[in-house]
Amino acid sequence: MSQAAATSRLQDLRNWRPNRDQLLRFGISILLSILLWGWVTQLQDPFETRTLSGNTVEVGNLPGNLQIVTALPDARVTVSGSRSEVRDVRQSEITVSADTSGISRAGTYQVPLTVTGANDNEVTVEPSEVTIQVDDRVSIVLPVSIDKTEASGNLVTNSEVNPRVSQVTVTGPSSAVNRVREVELPIVIDATTGSYDTSITPIAVDSAGQPVTEVDILPDTVLVEVDVQRQGRSVSVIPNVTGAPAEGYAVQQRRALPDTIVVDGPDELLANLLFVNTEPVDVSGATDSSSTMVGIADLPEGVTIIEPANGEVEVRVAIENSTISSQMLTGLPVEIRGLAIGTSGTVTPDTISIDVSAPAEILQQMTPADITVFVDVTGLEPGVYILSPGVSLPPGATWQATTVADSRIQVVVESDSEMATPINTDVGATPSS
Repeated sequence: MSQAAATSRLQDLRNWRPNRDQLLRFGISILLSILLWGWVTQLQDPFETRTLSGNTVEVGNLPGNLQIVTALPDARVTVSGSRSEVRDVRQSEITVSADTSGISRAGTYQVPLTVTGANDNEVTVEPSEVTIQVDDRVSIVLPVSIDKTEASGNLVTNSEVNPRVSQVTVTGPSSAVNRVREVELPIVIDATTGSYDTSITPIAVDSAGQPVTEVDILPDTVLVEVDVQRQGRSVSVIPNVTGAPAEGYAVQQRRALPDTIVVDGPDELLANLLFVNTEPVDVSGATDSSSTMVGIADLPEGVTIIEPANGEVEVRVAIENSTISSQMLTGLPVEIRGLAIGTSGTVTPDTISIDVSAPAEILQQMTPADITVFVDVTGLEPGVYILSPGVSLPPGATWQATTVADSRIQVVVESDSEMATPINTDVGATPSS
């Protein structure tokens, strides 16, 4: 192409202006490219929404002595964007803040919430704003008072409580501090006597005696010296058991639980009071042991029961058959029962001692012929065995026990044709009547 032709061609390009159809086709091409790009992007990294609940609303420092007294709710943050971006958001990195930049004095404000830490994703927060109450933070100095109670309602003590500090500083919102009537040191006096130190957490209370929890108290613990001296006197309790059990039965034991009580009264009365009696417990015609709650009888006028608080004690009465006696019988021969045909046996020891209980008339009439001590070898092969003895007694008698040495019997079972082979089998038996 000649120089003149090239110059003419360049001039034509400079003077070219696209017509309406050309512009329309160009715009449609651009739009189709954008839609195609969006479609491909959506397929590879689709749009996603994620909700993060339970986010604490943070509040920055307020000027001067201002303090927020409103309990702020948790916020719910919704993050929207591509899946890859949304899933990279960590809740621990999200911060929800109340915008308090416009607060300069006490009052009620409606402030917006802002969110940071969600990268470049679209973010919404609920609630979008909160109402806060702002108050001046003030401090006052108040004396401490002792709120003393006793662990047992009827525990009479002489106690002194001496706190190491006489006053504390109460700090908080003015609306809460103004409700504080006094600062108490709650202490419970238990059964411990003597002097001891303990740390008590002071409590601010209002005019109704209810705690004011919105304030801080310094010091937060107070060392208290406690001196407890118990009043009254411990005296023994004597069970008063009246009446006679049924014929053939007797009271074997009587006991009061507790066996001492604490009483209080004038010193001259307590000095002569060595013991007290219970109210009567009637066992007339009884055949069984009993347990009864009763009061204390005949207390001197002016003397009161401190412990137990209800003024009652338990009286236990043990009643047993007085006709039952026990007897140790010695030198009773041990016989072998259940030997198979063609076998014989020997026992060691061949006599033992047993303890038998029975009514006196049965014991008096009992003879050695009425008692059989035995070991049973039924079904045992020849061998050496350690067995527990059994005892046969007449009706009304009971085998209580054998001595330790006689509780196990060695039995040798032998075949009449050959010597026994040791087997070392232990077969037990239990006492029987």
